[in-house]
Amino acid sequence: MSLWKKRTAAGEASYYPLGPFKVRLPFLHYRFEWPDYFQGLLMCAVDLAAIPLMTELLGMPFEAALAIVMINGLFYLFHHLLGDPVVPGWITPAIPLLIMYVSTFPEGESRVHAL
Repeated sequence: MSLWKKRTAAGEASYYPLGPFKVRLPFLHYRFEWPDYFQGLLMCAVDLAAIPLMTELLGMPFEAALAIVMINGLFYLFHHLLGDPVVPGWITPAIPLLIMYVSTFPEGESRVHAL
């Protein structure tokens, strides 16, 4: 039986203690919810939209850009599992500023370092 089914309305969700963190695993400590699923689906689409920016502006190969996007998605999940609330998309308004900034550097390694 899932632990989230035993939780009272006012009580804290169960967790596995890991130092200062409270690890909560999906389906075990909290239930599946459609709004969370759709938000995750949209986050994947937004992450994938960064691939053309990285290939064009930073001169990265497609495979490297895809790997970075996948690592970014895993990091989004990782801190959520440690009990840290997340508001995805906070960096999105900064993208035009970052593009303007990195465009001042020569394409290649120096742009990546500037980023």
